[in-house]
Amino acid sequence: MTPNTTPLGQAIPDKHHAVSVQLPRWNDVCDFGLGKPRVHDVLKNGYPRTFLHRDVRALVDSCSRGFVSSSQGLALFPDYSAAADCKSFITSERIQKADAVDSESVSLFAVYFYKKEKEPSSTEGLLPATLATLYAVVHPVRAESSKMTFWRLTGRGISSRRAEQYLDQECQFVQIDTPPPKLQSLPEHPVYETLRERIADLLERAPINPQRVARVSSRDVYLHPSGMSAIYHAHHALLRWRYSDIIMLGFPYELSIKMIETLGPPYRFFSFGTDNEIDQLEQLLRGKAEKGEKIQAVWCECPNNPMLRTVDINRVRKLADRYDFLLVIDDTIGSFANVDVQDVADIIVTSLSKNFSGSADVLAGSVVINPHFRHSSELKPAFDASYTNSLYVGDAEQLEYNSRRYLANLSRQNDTASFLADFFHPYVADPTSTLTTLFYPKVCWSRHNYRARLRPVTEDFVPGYGAVLALSFETVAAASAFFDSLDLYKGPSFGATITIAVPYVQLVLQKDKEWASTNGLDETLVRISVGLEDKEALLRCVKVALQAADATKEGIY
Repeated sequence: MTPNTTPLGQAIPDKHHAVSVQLPRWNDVCDFGLGKPRVHDVLKNGYPRTFLHRDVRALVDSCSRGFVSSSQGLALFPDYSAAADCKSFITSERIQKADAVDSESVSLFAVYFYKKEKEPSSTEGLLPATLATLYAVVHPVRAESSKMTFWRLTGRGISSRRAEQYLDQECQFVQIDTPPPKLQSLPEHPVYETLRERIADLLERAPINPQRVARVSSRDVYLHPSGMSAIYHAHHALLRWRYSDIIMLGFPYELSIKMIETLGPPYRFFSFGTDNEIDQLEQLLRGKAEKGEKIQAVWCECPNNPMLRTVDINRVRKLADRYDFLLVIDDTIGSFANVDVQDVADIIVTSLSKNFSGSADVLAGSVVINPHFRHSSELKPAFDASYTNSLYVGDAEQLEYNSRRYLANLSRQNDTASFLADFFHPYVADPTSTLTTLFYPKVCWSRHNYRARLRPVTEDFVPGYGAVLALSFETVAAASAFFDSLDLYKGPSFGATITIAVPYVQLVLQKDKEWASTNGLDETLVRISVGLEDKEALLRCVKVALQAADATKEGIY
């Protein structure tokens, strides 16, 4: 199917394990954000943290049958700690307030899966367990919304590939109240080390500072089943390291801030990430130091999503050294090959689902502890203490295969995104155009901060400004006309080899537009993630859409 023939609710790309969904019209996105049945009832797919894939639903239904009553719900997780954390989340009065359910009404189970024999060799008809144990949370139905919030905020649920593999199995539930004993570890599948080595190699290729002594190795890379899972686990490990205030600098991916806001500890939000706000941060740090206090960490993105701005990371690094806090950087938008944050970040978190995979058919994430900085020797034990590699082997194999073309794909996407940005940029200053702002690291007020992190050019790769750009318009009417006229795939996620557009605020902040606006995020913003299509064809597409937007100014559209 092509973009203009892909119906509402269809998976994009057209794959069984796709991570996006077609929302072709502006009103479709708005109604999706508002949870309206008109859209939700026809969805055949969705982003896996917000929409249960049909294989996940089928496995939950299969496991629930004959075991869970009509007044109960069930969730499946790949490890015990995720299930236990889910129980704590839905029973927490601090988090859920009046919606908290009683702890006694929530039970945890180990779920063993068996392949049923054609001719049973025992009275039970079951072979020894053939697949890794899953862990179930059985809860009152009224906790369904809270459970799904946990699923969305933490990214720790089972993946569709894992569910697909387990669907033809029989299952047996055993109630547990404490963590299962740690058994002797089986040899790890080699694909995990291949991925860790590939990530470490990408982080160390073409460094800004070739004299850097401490180098990232595969031992410093922690794989996770999603980008949000990586962020969640980094956050929790840091709470064990130092329970103190967090600073969010620059407008981040919306779930990053919601997770910290929900789970704690106290945080301060400097949403614009300007030099003036860093001045305010420095004043705050100075005041705390005078009282003998320290913050835990500053979190930022390079650049941020969706406004593509980059804070003065070098300056923040100097503050981190002076006032003894950690700098955590999410480099997903910039991507490993374009930006080098090794000289500034204590911890690097990345959604591998995006450019590293490129195929929009697998979720994964990584956390890297940078050995270059002094706290790394303290952080490793804090991370190791609770780390479980819950990235399903089938997802790891798909990710390894997809990422073989990472450099080649990103090189082309860098070039095409820059080409489109060059087209849009003059219209921002044109009074006859409805386009008011182009968000792209190349033209942003913070471009010198981004360029300070650009890797050197090598024979095999020319670093660029990434595959994502965003546009805002004079009016919602102009923005919606632009979006509706785009002959592109439209839905959540970015970094795919197909171009995907979405009105970001309408999708993820539909109920928080006023808050978003006060923090600089306009509801007309349309994010475009550039794929591998011919750039001239994409240019023709956006020209038609921009003409439709400008026609609203003349009352034509």
